[in-house]
Amino acid sequence: MPEAIFSDKAPKPNGNYSHVIRAGGLLHVCGWMGDVPETGDIIEGGVEAQTEQAMKNIGACLAAAGSSLDKIVRRRIYTMDMAYLPTIQEVTKRYLSEPWPVSTAVQISGLAKKGALVEIEVIAEA
Repeated sequence: MPEAIFSDKAPKPNGNYSHVIRAGGLLHVCGWMGDVPETGDIIEGGVEAQTEQAMKNIGACLAAAGSSLDKIVRRRIYTMDMAYLPTIQEVTKRYLSEPWPVSTAVQISGLAKKGALVEIEVIAEA
């Protein structure tokens, strides 16, 4: 049976979803934009600041599940503009290390929160 996990260091869900679902030996982390934990608003400072905040939120969720960023095996990046990808990659490189997770990047036409430029979701080992 899948287990839902929530972090008190990440923004509260604004819908009917879990921060993390533990299923088998994997942790499926919800997609994070640059949501500030205290307010749920998108952080100011553009794609670099939003990516930084998304990675912090992912780290908080993985920690709540007893895991860490170095156990990420799969990453999906959704961006409003592929021109942001080099910046997104540079920021995530500060949080991830080799062996790099497999990754997909997709340009999309909109995200759930106004002003969001990037959303990242991951799968990690438990």
